[in-house]
Amino acid sequence: MAKTVLVTGAGRGIGKAIALEFAKHGYDVAIHHRKEPEGSAELAQQITDLGRRAVIVVGDLAEPDTPARVIDEVYDKMGGLSVLVNNAGITIFKPFVEMNIEQLEQCYKVDFRAPYLCAQRAAQKMIQNNIKGSIINITSVHQERTNDKDTAYGSMKAALARATESMAYELAPHGIRVNAIAPGLTLNDEQKNEHKSFIELIEKSIPMRRTGHVKDIAQAAVWLASDDASYITGVTLRVDGGLNLPMMQALIEGRQTFI
Repeated sequence: MAKTVLVTGAGRGIGKAIALEFAKHGYDVAIHHRKEPEGSAELAQQITDLGRRAVIVVGDLAEPDTPARVIDEVYDKMGGLSVLVNNAGITIFKPFVEMNIEQLEQCYKVDFRAPYLCAQRAAQKMIQNNIKGSIINITSVHQERTNDKDTAYGSMKAALARATESMAYELAPHGIRVNAIAPGLTLNDEQKNEHKSFIELIEKSIPMRRTGHVKDIAQAAVWLASDDASYITGVTLRVDGGLNLPMMQALIEGRQTFI
């Protein structure tokens, strides 16, 4: 079976970059999106141009039955699945005292339950087909450091990182590795140009003095799925330029800007 990867939320941003990077490394790619048909079609063409196979699957992962359906559809269309990248997510920043139940539930459904259920179905299929696969959950630096208005988002990402460890523990005997990537502030070229003054302010607070690029996350994902990382499971890899490192001096000097 050819190496295959499913990237959820691949119609734009980090997910799109991850999908393209896997294709460059010889993977056939299943592109999932909810409402990014143009971006997904463009990505599929780029992957095809690289000589790899691309299929598109559509669905709202907030719906309880969609994760399993998407995984099953990928198996039907591609004949298997080597790697799952749970990238799809939403960002809800709102003061704790103002958070309503609808927003809290939506954050839970998309940022925790959906990747949990996608990983569960993918693992079931991998075990049934004796595939020693890899599952990668995209979390956030917000899982570790409290920030303004992030009680829902940060909590769900923290829960996903913790679930990653349990998944890794239970699936290791089957040869399935489960890891997470926690991006810092990550932008594409267009976003950097649109928010130039804000980005320059943020970069002063990052030890490496730059924001992340979507390719930074993509390259980390491909490496975690590769044989070069074959003895790594149950970890969260921060890809943040040192953003989450303690920087007391920056705080004292007023250079620390939280995101």
